[in-house]
Amino acid sequence: DHGSRQQKKPELTQSNARRKKNTMMNQIKKPVRVDFLYLDNQTCDRCLRAEENLSQALKEIKAIYDMKDTDVQLNKIHISSKDMAIKEQFLSSPTIRINGRDIQPAILESDCQCCGDICGSSVDCRVWLYQGQEYTEPPVGLIVDAISRELEGQNKPDLFAMATKTAYQLPENLEEFFSNLDRTNQKENNMKPKVAFICVHNSCRSQMAETLAKLNASDVFEAYSAGTETKPEINQDAVRIINQLYGVDMNLTQSSKLIDHIPEVDIVIKMGCNVICPFLPSKHEEDWGLDDPTGLPDDAFIETAKMIEDKVNDLARRIKDGTIEV
Repeated sequence: DHGSRQQKKPELTQSNARRKKNTMMNQIKKPVRVDFLYLDNQTCDRCLRAEENLSQALKEIKAIYDMKDTDVQLNKIHISSKDMAIKEQFLSSPTIRINGRDIQPAILESDCQCCGDICGSSVDCRVWLYQGQEYTEPPVGLIVDAISRELEGQNKPDLFAMATKTAYQLPENLEEFFSNLDRTNQKENNMKPKVAFICVHNSCRSQMAETLAKLNASDVFEAYSAGTETKPEINQDAVRIINQLYGVDMNLTQSSKLIDHIPEVDIVIKMGCNVICPFLPSKHEEDWGLDDPTGLPDDAFIETAKMIEDKVNDLARRIKDGTIEV
């Protein structure tokens, strides 16, 4: 009997291991990626309402994906250039994709005055078809239905056929938008002061400042960042936090640069080097004295990002009201 009990122990151990493995697998949530791609979510009514409706749809369906142990991951992607449109194989603004599939593969568009005002020319944006009606923003029900089908495993490739079955080509409508936008920006930039955010390595704080300046103050000044040394890549914690907070992927929009590789500037902002900061000639200079969050928990990066955002907004205000003369 004693020998028999000894023989059963390995079987019990293996059974426990299988149960533990199954429990761990059940605890791992299945990811569903929701991508929101847009030309402008600051002034474009269609993009703004699409973003609001997407947020509402995710709230309404939360109980369902929680019950199914699903982790819905929302990625907001600002299509800010032709290169980015090509990279994302962008066809129309705005676009919502569930696990890479457009929730409305048939492209319907109409004139969008808001985006036309941005680029200084006529441009068409997305029209959504739902239950036989056309809408200039995606109805909440349309988004809920698309996510529900994905959760139930009902989405078939032929229902959400991506245009990538054939070679992608930037639509003429978007080609004209970005060309006109570049011309409009060039005219405006010729009149704007240039601001450089500098530190030693140009990998974290100065990169965050450049991003937030372009996001919040591009109408007031032209933003750059640089350092006396460079890193192979931008601080990936900073990239992740900025993407989470503001929907901008710095890996796609920026790179580490030397101060010799940016144009002459009017204003220099030192981020707080704690050593000898780089020197760059300018008409106005100030030191923001920000601690470097590198190697610290996410809270430190979030706090730094919020401080930079506040300082960028204040800098823009002082430039506009003439407190800083350039």
